Amino acid sequence: MRNKISSVVSHRIDIIIQSSIPRLTPMKFYRLDEVPALREDQVFKVSPIGNGVATLIFYGLAGTCLVNAIGNTHALGMSREAYYFIAVITGLFGLIPLRLFKASLRPTNWLMRCNDGGIIIKYRAFENWRLPDTDAQAVGLAYAEIAWAKLVKERRVSPSIDARRSGNKVAVLTYMELGLAQTDTSALEKHLSRERNLRPDGKMVFCDYPVETGPGGIVKIRWSGGVTPGAHKAIEMLGRRVQIGEAESREVDLTHHRDANPEDERVKILTLARSGDEMGAAKLAQQAYGYSLSDATNYEDDLLAGEDETAAGR
Repeated sequence: MRNKISSVVSHRIDIIIQSSIPRLTPMKFYRLDEVPALREDQVFKVSPIGNGVATLIFYGLAGTCLVNAIGNTHALGMSREAYYFIAVITGLFGLIPLRLFKASLRPTNWLMRCNDGGIIIKYRAFENWRLPDTDAQAVGLAYAEIAWAKLVKERRVSPSIDARRSGNKVAVLTYMELGLAQTDTSALEKHLSRERNLRPDGKMVFCDYPVETGPGGIVKIRWSGGVTPGAHKAIEMLGRRVQIGEAESREVDLTHHRDANPEDERVKILTLARSGDEMGAAKLAQQAYGYSLSDATNYEDDLLAGEDETAAGR
């Protein structure tokens, strides 16, 4: 009788232990109309303030020049025609921040959502809201799928595309890195590759890709300066459910070196192209292999297309 009771108790303890172990669920991909948005979600998105201020500056300057031109005012020693010219140029340049400002006001403007069930990461940039909404644009991860998270500050040196400069450009980027419990990111890589190769006819595509993958099951989310709340808030929220690693600073050199082997140069070009810096990738291909601009662009496209085929075959 005692053995029977002991066996029943032991069996129930095993059931309790097994039920308390979080089960990993495969990452899920969503179209925007499928995203389970909740009222209590903490949403991280691009603030409209920066582009709004830039729009006001451009059109304020354009309006001032137009008033001076109409009034035939010769302030600053400029002619009426010069004022008209400056008004037109600044008005055209102002279309860029205006378009971004309007895109930032749309409900499609968000990078990540957090709630009690997990996080959803939107890998389509908010600027590209005009792209087909039938595509999957976001990936959901349960907290049990994330082994760790940490902040990374990356100082990236890459080729300058300014024809007047022969040097390099330096950018400081902020990433939130997620280490997945299951290191197979092939499904996500397939979706990201498809996103990078989207070129619908008649639609402008911004080369902005805020999500990348890294070796060993790492997902990198780029936190641009305009995203609010900041990356530290995201880490704070994830820290309630996920192990947080120590913040890290990195130096990443994506410039050409004469003694570099071709494989290293190929990886650098692909890294630039995957992050959206397609002009920088083409410039590096020119420096590394002596290509013309058209040949360098074709080589870059071939790299991305080959990556797409590899991901599709997995």
